[in-house]
This record gives sequence, C-alpha cells and structure tokens, in this order.
Amino acid sequence: MLSLKGTLILLLLFFSSFFGSIFMLAPFLPVMLLSTSVYRWITDRIVAVWLTLPVALLEMVLGVRVVITGDGFVPGERSVIIMNHRTRLDWMYMWNCLLRYSYLRMEKICLKSSLKSIPGF
Repeated sequence: MLSLKGTLILLLLFFSSFFGSIFMLAPFLPVMLLSTSVYRWITDRIVAVWLTLPVALLEMVLGVRVVITGDGFVPGERSVIIMNHRTRLDWMYMWNCLLRYSYLRMEKICLKSSLKSIPGF
C-alpha cells in the first residue's frame, strides 16, 4: 500500500509539471518563432527551477540522503554521465547530484534507440 506522503508527493509533482507546462512554458512559445536560442535559454531556466522541486521533496519531505562518490565534476568542463537505470526513479537522484554542482539547468538527456519511438519520452 502506498504511503499517504508518497502519494501526495506524486500528485504534487504531476500537477506542478502539468500546470507549469501550461502557465509557465506555453506563454513563451511565440518566442520560439522569433529566436530558437532565446526560447531554449528561457525554457532551460524554467525547467531547472522546476527540477529543484523534486530534489527538495526527496530531501526535505522524504528524508532521502544522496551520497556522491567517484570522480568529481571539474567546473567549466563538459561531462558525460552514463546511468544503467537500476530503479525507475534514478533520474531524480541524479538531479540531486546535479543541483549540488550547479549543473541542473545544463542537463541534456539522450535515450537509447528502443525508447525514442515511445510517446512521452
């Protein structure tokens, strides 16, 4: 049985992403017709601000503690992070790591070819 706290967090994440897309991202769609680079700059920052919500909910409400080990990020240097998706929520833990190093707004995701034909990804 799902816990009440977990269910409320899932609902909060769903509704915040749904209404955020409508009320925060949709008004900037005309900017895409004028300048694609400006549109990407604006939407990258809006999405990065939203991505702090799941990180905050994981750490502050659910009490999740993420331990980062291995090679550190070098400021100003590009990095490739390869994940093997051992859980369905591993992206949320990755957001915790990226937020710590201030790289959350610069995250780009590449999916394997079998997922690119599924709607929503």
